[in-house]
Amino acid sequence: MQKSIINNATFAILAMLAFCFSHAYAKEAPPFQTVPVTLKASTILPATILKGNGYSVADQVSNDGFLNTYILESEYGELNVTGTDKLLARIQEIKATRALEDLERSDAFKDAAKGAVEGMVEGGKSLVTSPVDTSKRAAKGFGRWVSNVGRSFTSDDPDQENALATALGHDAAKRAYALEFGVDPYTDFEPFQERLGEVAQAATAGGLIAKMALDVGTEGTMVGTVVTVSSAAAMKDMIKDNPPGRLNELNRSRLEKMGIPDYQIHAFNRNYNYTAMERALLVEALRRMGDVKGREIFVAYSTAAPDEVIARYMQQTAEMMANYISDTGPADIVELGGQPILITRDGKAILASAVDYLVWTKRLSEIVEATSSAISDLPNVKSRELLIEGQVDPAVRAAFEGQDWKVKDHVGLAARDSLE
Repeated sequence: MQKSIINNATFAILAMLAFCFSHAYAKEAPPFQTVPVTLKASTILPATILKGNGYSVADQVSNDGFLNTYILESEYGELNVTGTDKLLARIQEIKATRALEDLERSDAFKDAAKGAVEGMVEGGKSLVTSPVDTSKRAAKGFGRWVSNVGRSFTSDDPDQENALATALGHDAAKRAYALEFGVDPYTDFEPFQERLGEVAQAATAGGLIAKMALDVGTEGTMVGTVVTVSSAAAMKDMIKDNPPGRLNELNRSRLEKMGIPDYQIHAFNRNYNYTAMERALLVEALRRMGDVKGREIFVAYSTAAPDEVIARYMQQTAEMMANYISDTGPADIVELGGQPILITRDGKAILASAVDYLVWTKRLSEIVEATSSAISDLPNVKSRELLIEGQVDPAVRAAFEGQDWKVKDHVGLAARDSLE
């Protein structure tokens, strides 16, 4: 399974990175490298990340030319994690899981759990005997409650909670707790989801609020969040207050205002390689781009993401592009040689890519050569820049700079702020 994901990731990212040099570049470029490349975690990650309570990162890292695959040893088993950002998210999930386990051993949780047993029983009865009155306590407004429960019956979104959990406010509590812990509520990390469900059930009927849980369960265990989010505080509330079905509706409304065709919106919302949160964050990044043409191009590529690795890559790349536009000024998205890039209004071609470590390979050079005419056909492009979230190998830097590309690595995601 892991091999399939990595192969898909390699293929898709190669397509994204298929941009051009001049036809003469091959004579000057450094020798090709062979992948996979073996790297050391100790040289590419901060020492504070390598080991912590309940986990350690193996020093040997495999890179397929674009993304790193790490071995994460934890008390929940050995995990293969593709992508540095995903590694940071997994570490945060491990910390959050341990914090939830500490919480479940606390007196505050035990008291809430006692109330939850009574509350769940009484809540179930009242749903049958007085559903309207119960809905006023379970959600913010009758209309939202009815809408959310209806989606839980009909939605095929794997992130959508079932009807009873939605009616009792269980899914809302899970989202609130997860976001307070700096974790994507829809993560596929099962140990966290199991503990999260137990705590949310007690909280829903037992009165244990998320802030109280943090006070009880996280002292000394959390070192900041690593979930990729917009710096806009409203995104936290949007994700917390809306189940996946409603988030899809909000995505649709936002994308329609951008002029994205209906068929594209429908297909994007149904690509479940993204979590509901990742879809919402990608749309928010597109919105933050402001006055930009060609967003439908990026939506098309995002919709085609074949697995969760590429879905995360596309979401992060969208944020990189949005950050660039916010920092430097207007730009438009165009498709050149099979990939979306930015063309600024003052004539710069910007290729932004959320890769971990870029390696100079024969395959990459072939794609570069095949699409070299694309950028040369644009008369108003005066310069070229490559933006990499992670790092470029020295051979890659030499090859690019030899063809008048300005290379910037360690760009990062400025929008990766704390959810606190």
